[in-house]
Amino acid sequence: MRILIADDHKLVRTALRYILEEAYPTLELEEVDNTVALFKRAVKEKWDLIISDLSFPEQSGLEVLKQIKSNTPKVPVLILSMYPPQEYAIRCIIAGASGYLTKENISDELIVAVNQILTGRKYLNLEVAEILASSYENKSKSNAHENLSDREYQIFKMLVDGIPMQEIAEKLSISINTVRSHKVHIHKKMSLQTDADLIKYGIQHHLD
Repeated sequence: MRILIADDHKLVRTALRYILEEAYPTLELEEVDNTVALFKRAVKEKWDLIISDLSFPEQSGLEVLKQIKSNTPKVPVLILSMYPPQEYAIRCIIAGASGYLTKENISDELIVAVNQILTGRKYLNLEVAEILASSYENKSKSNAHENLSDREYQIFKMLVDGIPMQEIAEKLSISINTVRSHKVHIHKKMSLQTDADLIKYGIQHHLD
Protein backbone atom coordinates (compact mmCIF):
# COMPACT_ATOMS: atom_id res chain seq x y z
CA MET A 1 0.00 0.00 0.00
CA ARG A 2 1.27 3.48 -0.90
CA ILE A 3 0.24 6.64 0.94
CA LEU A 4 1.39 10.20 0.25
CA ILE A 5 1.18 12.70 3.09
CA ALA A 6 1.39 16.45 2.53
CA ASP A 7 1.92 19.02 5.26
CA ASP A 8 4.29 21.96 5.56
CA HIS A 9 4.96 21.17 9.23
CA LYS A 10 7.53 18.44 9.86
CA LEU A 11 6.09 17.71 13.31
CA VAL A 12 2.71 16.86 11.79
CA ARG A 13 4.29 14.64 9.12
CA THR A 14 6.28 12.83 11.79
CA ALA A 15 3.16 12.22 13.86
CA LEU A 16 1.27 10.93 10.83
CA ARG A 17 4.15 8.65 9.89
CA TYR A 18 4.31 7.19 13.39
CA ILE A 19 0.55 6.44 13.52
CA LEU A 20 0.38 5.02 10.00
CA GLU A 21 3.51 2.87 10.12
CA GLU A 22 2.44 1.41 13.46
CA ALA A 23 -0.92 0.40 11.96
CA TYR A 24 0.47 -0.74 8.58
CA PRO A 25 3.97 -2.25 8.99
CA THR A 26 4.42 -2.88 5.24
CA LEU A 27 3.25 0.59 4.23
CA GLU A 28 5.22 2.56 1.65
CA LEU A 29 4.89 6.14 2.88
CA GLU A 30 6.14 9.29 1.12
CA GLU A 31 6.11 12.91 2.30
CA VAL A 32 5.92 16.33 0.64
CA ASP A 33 5.88 19.75 2.29
CA ASN A 34 4.42 22.01 -0.41
CA THR A 35 1.58 22.11 -2.94
CA VAL A 36 3.80 22.02 -6.03
CA ALA A 37 5.38 18.73 -4.97
CA LEU A 38 1.99 17.42 -3.83
CA PHE A 39 0.32 18.00 -7.19
CA LYS A 40 3.30 16.73 -9.19
CA ARG A 41 3.61 13.48 -7.26
CA ALA A 42 -0.17 13.02 -6.97
CA VAL A 43 -0.69 12.95 -10.73
CA LYS A 44 2.56 11.23 -11.78
CA GLU A 45 2.58 8.33 -9.33
CA LYS A 46 0.10 5.69 -8.19
CA TRP A 47 -1.27 6.09 -4.68
CA ASP A 48 -3.80 4.18 -2.60
CA LEU A 49 -4.45 7.32 -0.57
CA ILE A 50 -3.32 10.93 -0.26
CA ILE A 51 -3.52 12.63 3.13
CA SER A 52 -3.21 16.39 2.83
CA ASP A 53 -3.30 19.46 5.01
CA LEU A 54 -5.72 22.23 4.03
CA SER A 55 -3.39 25.15 4.69
CA PHE A 56 -0.11 25.78 2.87
CA PRO A 57 1.81 29.06 2.66
CA GLU A 58 1.87 29.18 -1.12
CA GLN A 59 -1.57 27.84 -2.09
CA SER A 60 -4.82 26.65 -0.56
CA GLY A 61 -5.06 22.91 -0.05
CA LEU A 62 -8.62 23.16 -1.34
CA GLU A 63 -7.35 24.48 -4.68
CA VAL A 64 -4.83 21.63 -4.94
CA LEU A 65 -7.52 19.11 -4.02
CA LYS A 66 -9.60 20.27 -6.97
CA GLN A 67 -6.59 20.07 -9.29
CA ILE A 68 -5.76 16.54 -8.12
CA LYS A 69 -9.34 15.31 -8.50
CA SER A 70 -9.54 16.90 -11.95
CA ASN A 71 -6.45 15.01 -13.11
CA THR A 72 -6.71 11.79 -11.10
CA PRO A 73 -10.35 11.52 -9.99
CA LYS A 74 -10.04 7.97 -8.65
CA VAL A 75 -7.33 8.63 -6.07
CA PRO A 76 -8.92 9.17 -2.62
CA VAL A 77 -7.86 12.25 -0.66
CA LEU A 78 -8.29 12.66 3.09
CA ILE A 79 -8.12 16.28 4.22
CA LEU A 80 -6.62 17.19 7.59
CA SER A 81 -7.22 20.67 8.93
CA MET A 82 -6.81 22.91 11.94
CA TYR A 83 -10.15 24.49 11.00
CA PRO A 84 -13.38 23.15 12.57
CA PRO A 85 -15.66 21.23 10.17
CA GLN A 86 -18.29 23.97 9.90
CA GLU A 87 -15.74 26.17 8.12
CA TYR A 88 -14.40 23.91 5.35
CA ALA A 89 -15.76 20.34 5.54
CA ILE A 90 -18.61 20.87 3.07
CA ARG A 91 -16.37 22.63 0.54
CA CYS A 92 -13.82 19.82 0.74
CA ILE A 93 -16.38 17.04 0.32
CA ILE A 94 -17.97 18.86 -2.63
CA ALA A 95 -14.50 19.29 -4.16
CA GLY A 96 -13.99 15.52 -4.04
CA ALA A 97 -12.36 14.74 -0.69
CA SER A 98 -13.07 11.30 0.72
CA GLY A 99 -13.01 12.60 4.28
CA TYR A 100 -12.31 15.58 6.54
CA LEU A 101 -10.54 15.35 9.89
CA THR A 102 -9.45 18.06 12.29
CA LYS A 103 -5.86 17.66 13.45
CA GLU A 104 -6.96 17.41 17.07
CA ASN A 105 -8.76 14.15 16.19
CA ILE A 106 -5.87 12.52 14.31
CA SER A 107 -4.80 10.12 17.06
CA ASP A 108 -8.37 8.90 17.65
CA GLU A 109 -9.77 8.78 14.12
CA LEU A 110 -6.99 8.60 11.52
CA ILE A 111 -6.75 4.81 11.17
CA VAL A 112 -10.55 4.40 11.28
CA ALA A 113 -10.81 6.98 8.50
CA VAL A 114 -8.04 5.40 6.41
CA ASN A 115 -9.53 1.89 6.71
CA GLN A 116 -12.96 3.12 5.63
CA ILE A 117 -11.66 5.19 2.72
CA LEU A 118 -9.56 2.27 1.44
CA THR A 119 -12.79 0.23 1.10
CA GLY A 120 -14.04 2.84 -1.37
CA ARG A 121 -16.29 4.73 1.01
CA LYS A 122 -16.14 8.27 2.37
CA TYR A 123 -15.30 8.87 6.00
CA LEU A 124 -17.66 11.31 7.71
CA ASN A 125 -17.52 11.43 11.49
CA LEU A 126 -20.66 12.39 13.39
CA GLU A 127 -19.84 16.12 13.46
CA VAL A 128 -19.18 16.34 9.71
CA ALA A 129 -22.23 14.19 8.91
CA GLU A 130 -24.47 16.48 10.96
CA ILE A 131 -23.07 19.57 9.22
CA LEU A 132 -23.69 18.01 5.80
CA ALA A 133 -27.20 16.94 6.77
CA SER A 134 -27.99 20.41 8.09
CA SER A 135 -26.62 21.95 4.90
CA TYR A 136 -28.91 19.85 2.71
CA GLU A 137 -31.93 20.49 4.93
CA ASN A 138 -31.38 24.24 4.70
CA LYS A 139 -30.37 24.30 1.05
CA SER A 140 -33.34 26.46 0.04
CA LYS A 141 -32.29 29.09 2.60
CA SER A 142 -28.55 28.75 2.09
CA ASN A 143 -26.18 30.78 4.26
CA ALA A 144 -24.78 33.77 2.40
CA HIS A 145 -21.15 32.68 2.80
CA GLU A 146 -21.87 29.49 0.86
CA ASN A 147 -22.37 31.63 -2.26
CA LEU A 148 -18.75 32.78 -2.18
CA SER A 149 -16.07 31.29 -4.41
CA ASP A 150 -13.23 29.45 -2.65
CA ARG A 151 -10.90 32.46 -3.00
CA GLU A 152 -13.61 34.86 -1.82
CA TYR A 153 -14.31 32.63 1.16
CA GLN A 154 -10.60 32.51 2.00
CA ILE A 155 -10.42 36.31 1.98
CA PHE A 156 -13.73 36.58 3.83
CA LYS A 157 -12.30 34.39 6.62
CA MET A 158 -9.22 36.60 6.86
CA LEU A 159 -11.35 39.74 7.03
CA VAL A 160 -13.46 38.16 9.77
CA ASP A 161 -10.22 37.42 11.65
CA GLY A 162 -9.36 41.12 11.42
CA ILE A 163 -6.37 40.73 9.09
CA PRO A 164 -5.58 43.99 7.21
CA MET A 165 -5.94 43.97 3.42
CA GLN A 166 -2.23 44.57 2.83
CA GLU A 167 -1.36 41.54 4.95
CA ILE A 168 -3.98 39.46 3.13
CA ALA A 169 -2.39 40.45 -0.18
CA GLU A 170 1.03 39.42 1.08
CA LYS A 171 -0.17 36.11 2.51
CA LEU A 172 -1.95 35.17 -0.73
CA SER A 173 0.72 36.65 -3.05
CA ILE A 174 -1.79 38.88 -4.82
CA SER A 175 -2.07 42.65 -5.20
CA ILE A 176 -3.99 44.74 -2.72
CA ASN A 177 -6.21 45.89 -5.61
CA THR A 178 -7.19 42.26 -6.17
CA VAL A 179 -8.03 41.96 -2.49
CA ARG A 180 -10.17 45.11 -2.73
CA SER A 181 -11.97 43.69 -5.77
CA HIS A 182 -12.72 40.43 -3.97
CA LYS A 183 -13.88 42.39 -0.95
CA VAL A 184 -16.39 44.33 -3.05
CA HIS A 185 -17.75 41.06 -4.49
CA ILE A 186 -17.95 39.54 -1.00
CA HIS A 187 -19.99 42.47 0.32
CA LYS A 188 -22.27 42.34 -2.71
CA LYS A 189 -22.85 38.56 -2.62
CA MET A 190 -23.53 38.61 1.11
CA SER A 191 -25.58 41.83 1.10
CA LEU A 192 -23.35 43.32 3.78
CA GLN A 193 -22.23 46.95 3.93
CA THR A 194 -19.17 47.15 6.16
CA ASP A 195 -16.30 45.04 7.53
CA ALA A 196 -18.03 45.27 10.91
CA ASP A 197 -21.03 43.55 9.31
CA LEU A 198 -18.71 40.82 7.98
CA ILE A 199 -17.17 40.25 11.40
CA LYS A 200 -20.60 40.16 13.05
CA TYR A 201 -21.79 37.65 10.44
CA GLY A 202 -18.71 35.49 11.03
CA ILE A 203 -19.27 35.44 14.79
CA GLN A 204 -22.98 34.65 14.42
CA HIS A 205 -22.20 31.73 12.12
CA HIS A 206 -19.24 30.51 14.21
CA LEU A 207 -16.78 31.28 11.40
CA ASP A 208 -14.49 33.49 13.49
